[in-house]
Amino acid sequence: MKKLFLLLLLAGFALPASAQDDDPKPVRKRFFNVSYISDKIKPTTGDIELGSLGEEIEDIANDNIKGLKNNWGIALTSGRTYSLHGKPLARLVTIGIDASFFDVSYSNYSVGWALNDSFLEGEGGLLEERKFHKFEYSLQVGPSVTVTPGRDLTVAAYVRFAPSFTAYYVDKSMGGNYMSMLVTGASASFRSFGAGIEARLGSCKYRNFKGDLDLSATKIKTSGFRVYLQYRW
Repeated sequence: MKKLFLLLLLAGFALPASAQDDDPKPVRKRFFNVSYISDKIKPTTGDIELGSLGEEIEDIANDNIKGLKNNWGIALTSGRTYSLHGKPLARLVTIGIDASFFDVSYSNYSVGWALNDSFLEGEGGLLEERKFHKFEYSLQVGPSVTVTPGRDLTVAAYVRFAPSFTAYYVDKSMGGNYMSMLVTGASASFRSFGAGIEARLGSCKYRNFKGDLDLSATKIKTSGFRVYLQYRW
């Protein structure tokens, strides 16, 4: 009888310990980002080469701007990771597909605006600074790898395709069009709060909706990066 009691007592301690070992670490799959944008736009006559992404970001980081750099910008992004397997591999790694159905951004630029025809004809004239406003709405989808080395730490890296609608407004002129973008980045969070950085590259031919400014003659390339604060749950 004493032996049976001891066996039951030991089993009572072993079961909670076993349950704790089998308790999976939380993988926080949903995310919401608030981003600061640094980017530039410039005309290009050819297609975008994905291999030029590093060069574009390096130009911005070194302030070696060959196009029109924004003054500031902000973006809001919400999405989640869909795991391709059940529990994390080796209790550490989750391979999945990231999907975001809500990504909105705004960038503000300063441009010189000719006030009369004499400036355009090279005869002097007046040039006034105007604000160029660019808006984007994007969807995002692509593979990701999430590492959870502890119960509180989450590190993620991703590459996403982002079909987007982009539009501009300047001095009563408005235009827009579809734009395909490549997005790649990484983030780290402790419990629910973290930070990250991502690079973005894409191009489109704007269609003129209203006003005298027509940018449809050539492709306009957008490149830059976002630095963001993240909430995961």
